[in-house]
Amino acid sequence: MEKVSILLIGIGGYGTNYIKELTEKNVTSAVIAGICEVMPDAEEKFPAIKERGIPLFETPEEFYEGHRADLAVISTPIHLHFNQIIACLRHGSHVLTEKPVCTSVEEAKELLAVEAETGRFVSVGYQLNYSGDVLAMKRDILRGRFGRPVAFKALHAMSRGENYYKRNNWAGKIRVGGYMVNDSPFNNACAHQFQNMTFLLGDSMDRAAQLSEVTGELYRANSQVENYDTAAVCARTKEGVPIYYYTSHALKAKKLGPVSEFLFDKGTIYYGKDFGQGPVMEYVAVMKDGSQYSYGQIPKGERLQKLYDAIECVRAGGHPVCTIQCAVPHLEAVNSLVQLSVVQLQEEKLEYVSEDGDRFCRILNLEDVFNRCYEEQVMPSEAGAGWDS
Repeated sequence: MEKVSILLIGIGGYGTNYIKELTEKNVTSAVIAGICEVMPDAEEKFPAIKERGIPLFETPEEFYEGHRADLAVISTPIHLHFNQIIACLRHGSHVLTEKPVCTSVEEAKELLAVEAETGRFVSVGYQLNYSGDVLAMKRDILRGRFGRPVAFKALHAMSRGENYYKRNNWAGKIRVGGYMVNDSPFNNACAHQFQNMTFLLGDSMDRAAQLSEVTGELYRANSQVENYDTAAVCARTKEGVPIYYYTSHALKAKKLGPVSEFLFDKGTIYYGKDFGQGPVMEYVAVMKDGSQYSYGQIPKGERLQKLYDAIECVRAGGHPVCTIQCAVPHLEAVNSLVQLSVVQLQEEKLEYVSEDGDRFCRILNLEDVFNRCYEEQVMPSEAGAGWDS
């Protein structure tokens, strides 16, 4: 195969990254066969479309009427993924889809069946799973370098204002047009750290750890958001390893974290830890004998390594490392959290700030509460947040 033909489905939002990568870089192993996009000014926003004569379509079905693609890259809204993946697989394309892969475990099982039936792979775009340092770390975990996993935890919050929630018709929503969406920081912008912990705990390179239980506390600061915008999650794998995760869009700072700590009986792996000269934004293992090892020396790969891995697997065979199964535990956690009530924070616990043409709703003491929760591995109610009163 000289060049992998690619169908891009969705080039607004995150999909912009894919069209820019394939048209602005010297990617000799692939060619864009077509683009599905409903954005009316797509050719004006991306002149390469007209310059390269790339055909535009509104739907995958319209593309497949007269065209074929080796690989479909899906970057559309969450609730469209399932049907689009099915269509692409049945028309003979392998698939790289942005996360989440779909909106229910039942849909995931159906995707697995169609994947097996068609002989085409579905790769899910949790980019940390494709990073060279994470893969090296997982290999070491599987080899027993750090011993038995004891507890994992992470914290990652990113400020988002009204413009973020107004950018489309599904941001912050539970359902849209009869479809489940469950958009939240836990399911979307800050999903990666939780999913990566399940991936690292998986019993093989292409599997994530299954969960036995998921609980947590969900809060809404911005009353205009239908779903929660702040979450503290505690999950437990079937092997009994607890996983703690804290995330929010309602904080004062632009971001908090990411920081993580993976405790084993022979040592601990840190990300974002301050060893005395500021936070180290690399994974660093500190063994109980005092020795240290940094995964920062390992090349991470391309920024869109997931794309290059998918292209290579189409060319040479095989399956990219982030399988449908790798996405299922995170999906199960999202669905479990739906069963919990969402606490609307009272106005006296919030502040509103206008900056750069945007308006932000912020929880006054979020940073302090989340830092304490992270250190002590507890829920906000246990840390004295007072958010539920």
